[in-house]
Amino acid sequence: MQHRTSTPLLALLALGVVFGDIGTSPIYAFQQSVSDGQASVAGIYGTVSLIFWALVIVVSVKYLIFVLQADNHGEGGILALFALQPRSVREPKKKLNHVLYLALILGAAFLFGDGILTPSISVLSAVEGTGVINPGWVHYEVPITVVILIALFGAQFAGTARIGSFFGPVMIVWFATIGYLGIPQIMHEPGVLKALSPTYAITYVGDNGFRTFIILSSVILAITGVEALYADLGHFGKRPIRLAWFLLAGPCLLLDYLGQAAEEIHTPKKANALFFNLAPNRGALIYLVIISTAATVIASQALISGVGSIAKQAVQMGIFPRMRVIHTNAMSSGQIYVPLINTLVGLGSVTLVLVFRTSGHLANAYSFDISGTMLITTVGMAVVARTRWKWHPAAVGLFVAFFGSIDLAFFLSTSTKIFKGAWVPLMISLAILYLILVWRRGQRVLVAQLSELELTWSDVEEQVADGTLAEVPSTAIFLSSQLAKVPTAAVAQLRQMHVVQRHIVQALLTTTDEPWGRSVTRDEQVNDRVRLVEFAVGYLEEINVPELVSAYVLGPEEEATATYCLADFNFSNRGSGQIRGVTEKVFSFMHRNSAPPLRFFGLPDDRVITLAVQSDL
Repeated sequence: MQHRTSTPLLALLALGVVFGDIGTSPIYAFQQSVSDGQASVAGIYGTVSLIFWALVIVVSVKYLIFVLQADNHGEGGILALFALQPRSVREPKKKLNHVLYLALILGAAFLFGDGILTPSISVLSAVEGTGVINPGWVHYEVPITVVILIALFGAQFAGTARIGSFFGPVMIVWFATIGYLGIPQIMHEPGVLKALSPTYAITYVGDNGFRTFIILSSVILAITGVEALYADLGHFGKRPIRLAWFLLAGPCLLLDYLGQAAEEIHTPKKANALFFNLAPNRGALIYLVIISTAATVIASQALISGVGSIAKQAVQMGIFPRMRVIHTNAMSSGQIYVPLINTLVGLGSVTLVLVFRTSGHLANAYSFDISGTMLITTVGMAVVARTRWKWHPAAVGLFVAFFGSIDLAFFLSTSTKIFKGAWVPLMISLAILYLILVWRRGQRVLVAQLSELELTWSDVEEQVADGTLAEVPSTAIFLSSQLAKVPTAAVAQLRQMHVVQRHIVQALLTTTDEPWGRSVTRDEQVNDRVRLVEFAVGYLEEINVPELVSAYVLGPEEEATATYCLADFNFSNRGSGQIRGVTEKVFSFMHRNSAPPLRFFGLPDDRVITLAVQSDL
């Protein structure tokens, strides 16, 4: 828990990280929600009323009051919510639990899609302001956006530590700017304040019938980034996030949306650039393009970092292959660089800009995965409320009925854009979901096969006694997936080299549902030779086996002379195992290209022996 005196500073930092995405939504959200120059006054009132009440109900109430309560020892996000689920959901056997499990994993996959789309639409929408400054520059918008994105992703290896301190101040300027620009428009058209009444939103929905779904698919753009409120909970805490929203971010967003509504009523022919037309003169317009570009880069940076954090959590929880994770700041474990993810997200963002070319076209694709994540979060919250918080079933039912109906309406509305671009994030998410399921399936089959090895440490001692195995005067540390059997690397060594070390530590690492913490949950001396040790580490902890062994098992001096033994699997793909065809090939590819254990477990280069093992899944 953060100390109270640090709350103002954390609230400042939260403005840059937590609210970067939702804070830049005014650039394109309201513009996409009204027809260029065609919306009636009633339609404009209804649209801004829908946006206002979406901010109130979804952001202020659902997320800031309820969802932030579902923290896993201070950490938030869809995978933290997954960790809070009962074991029957995390390791499902019944059909309903399988559905919940798949939904939560799909929610994590949606966030990967969000990480690809956010930099694309945010930066492109800001750069499109150059076309307002000079219509002749329109043709340069896509190239400029691509250059900015390449520079942004190319700089990730340096980390966000140096520029992170500027995020908050820049976003304060941004929120102050958009709020200030809305005030003169509201003063010219004060009647727009009537749109704060929910009657305008309700009437608008009733009058439009099925067309409401089309409208909602654009209105949801005003609450993009809402998952960041939850995902970044561990970095800032509940109080700073709530303070930043209610005191600055929320009010400034409302002023800007009301200002755009007033501008649309006053000069509807300019609806194709509503946000930038709030600028009173050319000088202010140039400033607005510059500050909006800076704000969207910050929003993109926050999502890029968030996707990297999700990837790390997924690896730690065993639902994704090992990936190389580089910590860019010794003072903050949350600042990481994942080269593979950064490359894939960067390529995806640039490709989307080149394909869609305008923020309007990207908006069709952008809103789908956001609505999906929101709906899945509500479902996961309901399970947590019932199983962990012991809410009365009636209270859970009311929660799901109210927020679930809103989320479902948004989801159905964005589904209408499947053939207008929403298929892109859907395909990305389904592909990621497929890879996760393949990895989980392959790992389970592999572990089951290894558990069938009928070799115990007593068998090893018998072979040493009869001279089958030679004893080497050294210490070996074997990493294992279970402690009941001799580890695979040891079996390979015994069969291929016919030797065994004088002292052996068989180590098992398990990831807990808690984000932080290291402990030894089992320490058993089997005989004079073998010692079994089980380490438990938090799912956000950086794994460093030598540090664990040195601190809990051997001590620094003996650990410094020990040898680490690993098994490397070669899959024969003969088609006779439990996994066949494309699935087997995909798993083999993922396993072959996962980060080497040497790097993932923090092992020393000069003290590792790898032994090959053949397997047919």
